[in-house]
Amino acid sequence: MSQINIVTAQNVVLKIELANIGDRFLASIIDFLIKSGITLIALFIKNQFEDTFVTFMVGVLMVITWVFYTLVFEQFMDGQTPGKRSRKIRVARLDGAPLTFGSLLLRWVLRIADFFVFIGLWMIVGTEKHQRLGDLAAGTILVSTRQRVSLDDTFYNEIGTGYVPTYPEAERLTSREAEIIQEVFFQYRQHDKYELVTLAANKVKELLQVHTYKDDLTFLKVVLIDYNYFGAHGAKPSESSGEFSVSI
Repeated sequence: MSQINIVTAQNVVLKIELANIGDRFLASIIDFLIKSGITLIALFIKNQFEDTFVTFMVGVLMVITWVFYTLVFEQFMDGQTPGKRSRKIRVARLDGAPLTFGSLLLRWVLRIADFFVFIGLWMIVGTEKHQRLGDLAAGTILVSTRQRVSLDDTFYNEIGTGYVPTYPEAERLTSREAEIIQEVFFQYRQHDKYELVTLAANKVKELLQVHTYKDDLTFLKVVLIDYNYFGAHGAKPSESSGEFSVSI
């Protein structure tokens, strides 16, 4: 799998794995099947009711499904559609900054260019970072979210019987935020990026509004163990009110 280096605003160099063409293709197929399924259900409902309002609403649903599907899901699923999530890939900013609606909108608007003479496929194959025209314009790339180190297994093994979470606030973390913390661990273990650990720890403390005397590395590890504890016990993490990003 191809890798690129991203220099963050903190002058930290991160190695990011690009999404491969196979996963991108399969994600597109899955999204197409989902849209087709929604269409079939909408048409079935329409055929059951001879009503002008129902016909209008089905028309609206069809437009949203086939025109705005990608934009809506990527905006509310942090750069992913259901297909992308199933293949563990997502849209990310090339400069490591958080995604904005403007960048997602720009790459969505330029999707129409991909259908002319298969220009989208040619650009994905031919560009160094596998970017479509919309990606080039918006400064975005598709990256893999697969964990390269089985950190989850390590953290789950430390959750014994009778374990009591140190930071109940960890339940508020989203899966994406936990994923970012795991990536910070990977960068630290592979490239000794302790400055990234400190940055992430400070942002997690601010996000969860907790105070601790633990060192930053231990704090992040305990937060992830607590997060996995809540996940293992059926607690669904809620969307946190803050914005957590360490430019990964």
